[in-house]
Amino acid sequence: MAIKTMSASVGGSSFEEGWHEVSISKAEYGIYEAPNGDSKNYLDVWFKDYPESMNLRVYEVFNKTTKEEFNVANIFKYACAGIVGVLKDPNGKHPIIQYDDDVNGLTSKSINIILYKDPKNPKYNRILDRIAPIVQETEHLSYTSTDVDSIKKSAEKSLDNKLKAISSNGIDNSEPFTNQF
Repeated sequence: MAIKTMSASVGGSSFEEGWHEVSISKAEYGIYEAPNGDSKNYLDVWFKDYPESMNLRVYEVFNKTTKEEFNVANIFKYACAGIVGVLKDPNGKHPIIQYDDDVNGLTSKSINIILYKDPKNPKYNRILDRIAPIVQETEHLSYTSTDVDSIKKSAEKSLDNKLKAISSNGIDNSEPFTNQF
């Protein structure tokens, strides 16, 4: 007979479907080169206690009217990372956030991510490219539980739309994904 050890934990893993508060361990920019020659910039984000293979990839998306990039910017905004100041816009309606996009500013920041079943391989969960902040108050930005809940609901709606757009043959027909590159 030998003395052995076993886990004393009960319950599921930290990779189950749903929302998880995570701490960013590292982030880096990259460029996706499509087979047709098109390219798209992205930000990859990894998390403490998650495997290297389970990262968040967020592609740049630009507002068609203002031409401002908002998808990667939201990672910095919701993580309260690199925020230099909040400026008043000329109309006084929408404040403008000034931030430093150095990925090192994301390290050790906490955010909420949502995991969902991969429709192509339901054995695995994936991280949605929409995140939510944690409840926090910083010098420039603050998020209440009401703010966080609202942002989470918006991300959940985006996830529902994404999953509904995936046809039964596994092809993703949703506009943001078919026109991504």
